[in-house]
Amino acid sequence: MMTFNPRTLALLPLLASLALGLPTAHADDNAAIGRIKRVSGQVTVERGGQSLPVQSGMTLQQGDRLRTGADGAAGLTLNDDSLLTAGPNSSLLLSNFSFNSTTYEGALEVNLSSGSLHMVSGLIAKKSPEKVSIKARSVVLGVRGTEFIVDAPGGDI
Repeated sequence: MMTFNPRTLALLPLLASLALGLPTAHADDNAAIGRIKRVSGQVTVERGGQSLPVQSGMTLQQGDRLRTGADGAAGLTLNDDSLLTAGPNSSLLLSNFSFNSTTYEGALEVNLSSGSLHMVSGLIAKKSPEKVSIKARSVVLGVRGTEFIVDAPGGDI
């Protein structure tokens, strides 16, 4: 008669998903660059050709485009503790994000096609401010301070 330790049994679903190549919660967490903290009005995230409704707690990935409607706004917290708030009628692309939580090394690039963005910089900007940039239609901002607002009239870049 064969018996199993209860801890071993608890690992079986994880081991099965790894053996079958199925995604696991841990794998999804590794792809996450931040989270949605606040949402009001109409807000969507475009990811992989799909438009997803946004909810508080939703994880964000590099390459996500956040879109807010006329009544929409969203607050994001990135893994380096950068705080971004997109106002109404905004289109914000999280084009590049990398961050090492041990050394605080990394890079952040955000493209604001339209609308407004309020940002409080996080650990990347404190360690290497030259590695953080915000691109809008007619300007590229290099972060040298800790808090700022960018307003970009319509049209995707």
